[in-house]
Amino acid sequence: MAQSVIEALLRSKIGLDVNSIGSAAIASAIYQRMADCGINQMSSYLEHLQDSPQEWDILIDSVIVPETWFFREPESFAFLKRYVLSEWLPKKPQGVLRVLSVPCATGEEPYSIAIALLEAGLTPAQFHIDAVDISKQCLLKAQRGIYDNYSFRGNHLSFQERYFQSINSKYHLRSSVQTLVNFINGNLANPNFLVNTQLYDVVFCRNLLIYFDSTTKEQTIRILEKLLIEGGLLFVAHVEAALLMKTQFFSMHQSSAVAYKKLSNHQNFVEKNYTIPSSYKPTINPQLSTQKRYTFPIKDRVEVPPQKPIAANNPNTDLLDLAKTAADRGCLDEAVQLCNDYLNENQMNAEAYVLLGEVQQAMSHNEQAAQSFRKAIYLQPGHKAALIHLALLKEQQGDKVSASLLWQRIYRLQHQKNDAMELE
Repeated sequence: MAQSVIEALLRSKIGLDVNSIGSAAIASAIYQRMADCGINQMSSYLEHLQDSPQEWDILIDSVIVPETWFFREPESFAFLKRYVLSEWLPKKPQGVLRVLSVPCATGEEPYSIAIALLEAGLTPAQFHIDAVDISKQCLLKAQRGIYDNYSFRGNHLSFQERYFQSINSKYHLRSSVQTLVNFINGNLANPNFLVNTQLYDVVFCRNLLIYFDSTTKEQTIRILEKLLIEGGLLFVAHVEAALLMKTQFFSMHQSSAVAYKKLSNHQNFVEKNYTIPSSYKPTINPQLSTQKRYTFPIKDRVEVPPQKPIAANNPNTDLLDLAKTAADRGCLDEAVQLCNDYLNENQMNAEAYVLLGEVQQAMSHNEQAAQSFRKAIYLQPGHKAALIHLALLKEQQGDKVSASLLWQRIYRLQHQKNDAMELE
């Protein structure tokens, strides 16, 4: 009973979806705090928790364990540099680029942003970075700027020598970078989050939305829309991309970075139809007409990537294309149906299982999504997207061991790929 109350309080205070990390993980954090406080009964701990704001901060720190490192998903930082040099700087040569990193955890992400902007050729006077996190302990570590090997992963670590000083097996960030980030204690689940702050050109909000309940997800996306200027960029994690369907954000669809641009207010929604070819005969929902027209809201006067033409003599390929279109436009039930119909005829297609898993995860069907990603990996053991999706899903569920093993596998595959490229 007491744990249920604590879980409800966590949901109301920080928008936490208990299912995202599991009741077992929350119970483990509670019991550890009970031991640290010398409390034997959970009901007594609940009373202590309600009387102590400090204990709330510590419990939240215990529940939310940040998983971060420098230049995590390097494609996002490469995209940021291209955007700044090709779009932002030509339009605002005398401007100041405003960037928000939330949650910033122990600082690896905002410091990576600062380094990326310096590497792009910007001077410190040309950008401003705010970094926000709910955890005061994380912010203290971020402000110290001292890291160990766990914060550096992957093969591309040339920046380490330029921006860090190695002292007693620790890496001390140079003060010239430390001073470029402004750290703030705040909660993105608060409706008044940064309400009076000047708008941002770029927001990094990665691997946070997946932990919120549905109401907080929707509220948070509205807040992110308000924080960004028109045409500003929002970076999210791969597993969060589906949450931005039917919002003011439009996918940039470049490289493997998950970047979205905020549409202008005058770019209104219009209705656009597409027709399922007559050769398609659904197997999951027999009541669906073979000539049914699906209507999806999409943004008008934006650069929508051209859809592949429907070829009536290749219905299986059409089904997968239609599934992608349905998923992109928020019709998740139809996307699942189309994926399954495609897989009934193409059981060895790893890409279809990855798409199905992405849609299932967007619907919060995490166990089904994990099964789909595992099937894709079984068919194609080196499928990077499936491995990354499954690793992030395991992190989200609190299974750090499985996630670590998957990240090691991804690292080995990337290392093998780089070795092969060098041999060529």
